[in-house]
Amino acid sequence: MIEKMAIKIVNQMEIEKIISQSSCEYYEYALIGMLEHAITVGTMLLLGLIFRQFLSSFCFIVFFLSLRKRTGGFHANKFWQCYLGTVIIYIVIMQVVPMFCINQTIMYGTLFLAIILICIIGTINHPNIEMSKSELQESKKAARLVVLMEVMIISVLVYLKADILYIGYMSAAIILCAFLMCLAKIIKQEVGVK
Repeated sequence: MIEKMAIKIVNQMEIEKIISQSSCEYYEYALIGMLEHAITVGTMLLLGLIFRQFLSSFCFIVFFLSLRKRTGGFHANKFWQCYLGTVIIYIVIMQVVPMFCINQTIMYGTLFLAIILICIIGTINHPNIEMSKSELQESKKAARLVVLMEVMIISVLVYLKADILYIGYMSAAIILCAFLMCLAKIIKQEVGVK
């Protein structure tokens, strides 16, 4: 359905002479990705609204997407698998984070382990991306910088005694990124550098 909608939009853009016929395929790919991304993020925000965790959900999404973009990790083969997995994982996160907030030792211990894993691994070179050696090095560097920036933000919020729920959601975003990286490594969803 998303693909059909994207194809119709791109065809209309080509008919209106907004884009050339030779670039239609690129626009279809980009539009499909944007629509899938919007649907997924929109659903997570809707879940946050339903469970009265909208601002916490927003914090999670910002932290997760900022880091995930650079770390990579496990990817599902089809959008519906990714979407369903994301929704299920996010509902689980919404149930687990309050428990993390009660036992902060476990939360901070898991967060510390996740940070170490991200700093060691850096980035997963997914087969669909196949980064060159220099691209992979830049991506690893960016992932490490982002995770350190996010840790600094969490540290400042802890120092300022901010609501622990926000800190929990931000921590969960980092932990989930580390988990997805490890999962990709375990199932060998990674390629070597050429």
